[in-house]
Amino acid sequence: MKERQVAVVDIGSNTVRLVIYRITELNDFHELQNVKLPAQLYQYLEADGNLSEAGIKQLIEVIQLFQKVMAHYELDHVIATATAVIRQAQNQVAILAEVAETTGLTLRLLTGEEEARYGQYAVARSTEFSEGYTVDMGGGSTEVTYFKDSVVKKVHSFPFGVVTLKERFYDPLVEHKGGNKLTPKEIAKNNEKANQAAKKFVTEQLAAYDWVKPRKLPLIVVGGTARNIANVYQRMTEYPMNGIHEYQMDQKGLAATFDCFNTLTVKEKQNLDGLSRERAETILPGNLAYLCLFEAVKAEQLVFCHRGLREGLLMEWLNQENPEAYTPENVRIMQVERLGHLYLADTKGSNQRLAIARRLIEELAKSELLFPSERALKYLQAGTYLYHLGNYIAAEDSSMHSFYLVANTNLNGFSHPARLVLALVASYKNKSLFNQYVEQYPSWLDEESLQAIREVGSIIKFCDALAITKVNEIRQMAFIKESPDTYRLKITWSFDPLAEYYRALRQKKNLEFVLGKKLSLDFALEEGGQ
Repeated sequence: MKERQVAVVDIGSNTVRLVIYRITELNDFHELQNVKLPAQLYQYLEADGNLSEAGIKQLIEVIQLFQKVMAHYELDHVIATATAVIRQAQNQVAILAEVAETTGLTLRLLTGEEEARYGQYAVARSTEFSEGYTVDMGGGSTEVTYFKDSVVKKVHSFPFGVVTLKERFYDPLVEHKGGNKLTPKEIAKNNEKANQAAKKFVTEQLAAYDWVKPRKLPLIVVGGTARNIANVYQRMTEYPMNGIHEYQMDQKGLAATFDCFNTLTVKEKQNLDGLSRERAETILPGNLAYLCLFEAVKAEQLVFCHRGLREGLLMEWLNQENPEAYTPENVRIMQVERLGHLYLADTKGSNQRLAIARRLIEELAKSELLFPSERALKYLQAGTYLYHLGNYIAAEDSSMHSFYLVANTNLNGFSHPARLVLALVASYKNKSLFNQYVEQYPSWLDEESLQAIREVGSIIKFCDALAITKVNEIRQMAFIKESPDTYRLKITWSFDPLAEYYRALRQKKNLEFVLGKKLSLDFALEEGGQ
């Protein structure tokens, strides 16, 4: 299947966005263009509920601009949707008709339930969670779902978003008195009344639905407000890993960002590291709403997902053609395969290395030398496939590049600690480099976990030596006990294993480390081989 290009137009209450994606032959997608405009269409809603002519004109001008951008691409498909602001407009039918007639673009108006379901659709296909709450907070509405076994069980679109909360409870906020700049305490005091009223409103809204209740599950959040909160907190805590996908915050962390926003002027928030300038006026009510949600469901953690409505729409479109492109069951497997494809991993070599690793583990178990945990086996498979992925950048520093690429790439299905484990396995070269990488993440992993990771990395490195020619096949393999502390690894090959023996001899110390035994190598050509 050839590569394709797909555009998604997302008309929101506060911002409008055009994203153009490149779709690979494995149905992986990457942004080619991302144009975001703070159109603030909500401000054009009039007292009678209609979107004004000025608002419709603004919408059309934005779409025409997007069409000029799209004209520079060879698009295979365009997905165009509108959400809360058009949904709330009494003249929505006339708006959609005028847009279609003037621009030729047909906007699909999503219901609140559809908007929520598409967000959850993306979450279920890009995270490790099969049960939880999803929250997509926009400018004019907040979509919440409860899902179990990756299927939506309950859904509601709440009539509040960061913009509507700001306008109803926080405008106007007096940040200066008599021309003098207020202190942080004075700003917090001025905000206190608005915070109390907004909290009461949001809490009452949530309490009206009995399924929004304590379940001790993750609260998975998507969208720009969530992303900005995560970015700010990561900088506040000097977080060592890039990206927010499946990054987790507890209630204490969420309260810390709220306290920060609560004591800053809008101007100060505009200059706050990690916060987008256009979010300065809405980040406080957004943070407060997340605290209300956290409390309402007694969440275990606040989990950030970098996939949302747009990606849900795109995933559904891809699944219409190939139902296996994105499913909740294959999140991790497909992520590993797509990451390898992105960085031109040697598929043949990876598959051979994995086959050898599986056979080696099987023989170790038969000899009662090693019984890896199920978790270790999972990382063995992913780590083997991505082993020294950094060859794509430079072979001589492949370990360093491998660690950086895996550790700092948003990976579907992998929490940040799990991403670190995968990076350590995929980059394994020696103990000193391993310790150098781990030093950047103090207290992330306990000693038992670190030992297990080193063992998996050592096995992969030894198996890489056995796969050096990529074409010599193992016919037989066995561990033969010669003394309580010494074993002989006997392997017969399809042809002369000179290259394999030379490399394995240099790397057998890795397997000796895992086993705690001395190991000798007995490699031979199978009878009748060439």
